[in-house]
Amino acid sequence: MTAQYSLFKNPGEEGKNGKPTLHARLVNQRIIRTEELAEYISDSCSFSTADVKGMLEALKNRLATGLKHGAIIELEGLGTFTVSMKCPALMEEKDIKPKHVQFNKVVFRCAKELRRELKHMEVERSGEKSRLKGLSADKRKANILNYLQANETISSSSCRGLNGCSKYMALKDLGELREEGKIVRLGYRSNAQYGLAKQKESSTENGE
Repeated sequence: MTAQYSLFKNPGEEGKNGKPTLHARLVNQRIIRTEELAEYISDSCSFSTADVKGMLEALKNRLATGLKHGAIIELEGLGTFTVSMKCPALMEEKDIKPKHVQFNKVVFRCAKELRRELKHMEVERSGEKSRLKGLSADKRKANILNYLQANETISSSSCRGLNGCSKYMALKDLGELREEGKIVRLGYRSNAQYGLAKQKESSTENGE
């Protein structure tokens, strides 16, 4: 399947002719989850889908354990995983104790082999109406519902890529769809996913 892109304005940036500069962004991105990925891998080797899922689970657990101990995890041909830390902006070294140093995020650095492979990816302009002027609220919400017809869940960040809008607008659209009873939120706010209303809403509603 060819990746699709659309063009968006760079806010606050103008070219020599006074018109806004543009950038390309992938749209209509599909999420490939563990089950589907395991089936793909199983089709190309002698392991069953269940075996592959078990190995992926073991890989996830081992990766997490290594990162917890400060290791750099390198998967040859794929990339490296490392952890970055954060601490309060204190002036004196003696004021920064181990309890102040906390996990910040996982950093992934793409391997040159994967980067070289992705340089040859095929792309095409999305057939949808130009997004340079932005999509209407109805169109954005329709895109979200259409996406959920083919995928179990969607996140606010996926909505941003799907509709080429801001985080605020994506959360606003998702909130309105929830109020209309068309979708439900699954999980806590920090990593919330949204699914069609036929799915049972998470019992963590008070996590908003």
